[in-house]
Amino acid sequence: MAPTNGAYAMNRLAILSSFTSLLFTSLTTPASAAAIINRRDTAVSANDWDSVLKGDQGAGCADLAVIFARGTFDQGNLGPWVGGPFHDALISGASGINVAFQGVSTDDYPADLAGYIEEGGSNNCAKSLGSAVQTYSSHCPNAKIAVWGWSQGALCAHKSMGELGDAASKVIALGVFGDPISVWQDTVSFPSLPSSTTLLSYCEKTTPDPLCTDPTDDFPQSASAFIDRLVDIWKNVDQTHMNDAQKEAVGDLLVQLPKQAAGELGQLAKDIIGGHLRRWMLTPEHFWYGIDGTIKTAVDDLVRVYKG
Repeated sequence: MAPTNGAYAMNRLAILSSFTSLLFTSLTTPASAAAIINRRDTAVSANDWDSVLKGDQGAGCADLAVIFARGTFDQGNLGPWVGGPFHDALISGASGINVAFQGVSTDDYPADLAGYIEEGGSNNCAKSLGSAVQTYSSHCPNAKIAVWGWSQGALCAHKSMGELGDAASKVIALGVFGDPISVWQDTVSFPSLPSSTTLLSYCEKTTPDPLCTDPTDDFPQSASAFIDRLVDIWKNVDQTHMNDAQKEAVGDLLVQLPKQAAGELGQLAKDIIGGHLRRWMLTPEHFWYGIDGTIKTAVDDLVRVYKG
């Protein structure tokens, strides 16, 4: 007799807990990663907007204020995969520009699988982000604001465009890494971009990110087997070009992915039948933007937009 979804999930979690300390060795990272990877661990949180968001009337204002929505399972309010490296790259690359960088509140946005798979990107994240932009813009009317997101955070960033109010005219850019919007547009209505906002979108195509390209892998067509396949891919991922924070995040993902997916196996089965399997393809290629050179390109593009 086949195990129930609950029994399956408990068995998988027990087995997977032993994986978190292993050194993984099979899939390869993008060829360019080795040449440009910064081995220094990055911050997983940034709170430069806090004094403004807390109502400090004496809080200073930046020239460029950036808010970032992290991806599913990410730690802190930026995460080690993309938000942290992008923060570091922007601070070092925006020479002569006073930058304030902020992550979306972890209290408002837990970056869990439910927000992604049940809502097409957390609605609370979008509201929190939009409210933060309005508050910052009200206190710092001369600041230029950029909204960024990766993975589920990209969906949150898109949704936040409908939560900006009068601050919409101050948002110069919407930047997204590994944007899954194409696999959600048939069921989720996303707001249009403000006329003043430039879309900056980055998708890994050399080693294709299946959330923003058409995948070529033949994934299993049952919910439990699909999760098994994802876990096996991550179990064998090459950690050579990851920093310590990212290696730790792999271990956490190996626990959180099957644990949180256990509560969504019914939805996964429906998505397989309904042709929405791509929504679930959280493969390693989706995590490379912080180590494959993309963040440097994104910084250059944002600075160009800022300078107008």
